[in-house]
Amino acid sequence: MNSSPMSEFDLSESSELPPTSITHSSIVLSIAILSVVVIIFLIVLCKLVRCLCFQQNSNNHDQTERISSVIQSDISTIHWYPQHHRSQIKHSLSCDHINDGNRYTCTTKDGFLSPPLPSYNRCHSNEVNSLDANITRSSIQLNQQTMNEFLNIFFQIILYLGIIAIIAYFIYPLHNNIENYFKNNVVWITGASSGIGRELAKELVRLSPSTRLVLSARREDELHSLVAELPVNPDQCLVLPLDLETHEYGFQSKVDIVLDRFNQIDVLINNAGISQRSLIKETKYAVDTRLISVNFLGTITLTKAVLSHFIQRQKGHFVVVTSVAGYAATSLRSSYAASKHALHAFFDALRLEHTKDHIDVTIVCPGFVKTNISINALEGSGQLHNKMDPKTEKGTDPTVCAYDILHGIAARKHEIYVGHLASIVIYLRRLCPQLLYRIFLRTEAS
Repeated sequence: MNSSPMSEFDLSESSELPPTSITHSSIVLSIAILSVVVIIFLIVLCKLVRCLCFQQNSNNHDQTERISSVIQSDISTIHWYPQHHRSQIKHSLSCDHINDGNRYTCTTKDGFLSPPLPSYNRCHSNEVNSLDANITRSSIQLNQQTMNEFLNIFFQIILYLGIIAIIAYFIYPLHNNIENYFKNNVVWITGASSGIGRELAKELVRLSPSTRLVLSARREDELHSLVAELPVNPDQCLVLPLDLETHEYGFQSKVDIVLDRFNQIDVLINNAGISQRSLIKETKYAVDTRLISVNFLGTITLTKAVLSHFIQRQKGHFVVVTSVAGYAATSLRSSYAASKHALHAFFDALRLEHTKDHIDVTIVCPGFVKTNISINALEGSGQLHNKMDPKTEKGTDPTVCAYDILHGIAARKHEIYVGHLASIVIYLRRLCPQLLYRIFLRTEAS
């Protein structure tokens, strides 16, 4: 056997994720973010201390003080106090009417002022003048001020935490180095012959040249054409024809082929699927069955075949490309949306069940992406749609979409929203479903 020197594509070294290199820019960025967090923490701490001090000062009147003299007060003192407080005042104070109209002379029966008057503790004399004698208004204003102060601090804390989250999300590069994450990994992409899957393969090779690819689709000739376009050693790529509609036979044999070639699988990107363009009343049962069979049953069958390998290695990453329609279904896509919604439920459950096995799950929800998805969509009769939708034609560039997906995978995100209006539609569906319904109605009417 001829021995050759190690090339830049040598794949014999470990596939474990290498430690992220510490650069000057990352240190400066970390210090800047830490400084912002410390400053915000100090501001919040000062406000909490001020709030506590305010409450303590406002509660000083709760201390019972012995008095031995006469207290003069307006009749509104007892009038404006709440009912249970008025009865306590009448029970505890002995009040005698004096000659100047609505003024009373009140003394405590037991030598204590109970309930204590908020204005009393602010006076050094034993008399309360008419300005400080309105117990009710002082007490109500005190409670309102305390509540307003608390709400003010609470909303400021939420605001500061939101600022920290935004800074961490958009600036701090946490596990989002695509090259480091995919270095020497084996990535299996289904539906790689066209659309998002094809662009994923191209971007992955561009950003992480040492990645080994398994490319699957029904059209084997298109897969070989893709390999010829990739600027990598052909030994890094395995063309593996796969039809998800044949899931009843299982895909363990396909998994064994990949393991025989590369000895491992690190990331499975379930991208293959078909779309729909037909009304519910016009869609045949065979079309519904095929959409569910390919998009849902085929995808989960392949996932289960790879799952045992991930559990054995105690490492792995499942990625499934669904759709915004999985959250917000629109007309002409009933069974397609149902199949994507089912994928959300399945992979959410998979994430929960196998977190202990160190298996990551990422759900990708593209909006309108400029691919041939509408051309290859099924009509109600089962025929291909063979038309480019106007919104799809104006959709996000598939290269941009592929980069956003790879960036999210490297960051180990649970969900990735890409494409025009994807995030807006999803959050409207969660927060204001009726508003989104009306928007869809007006959009379809126009």
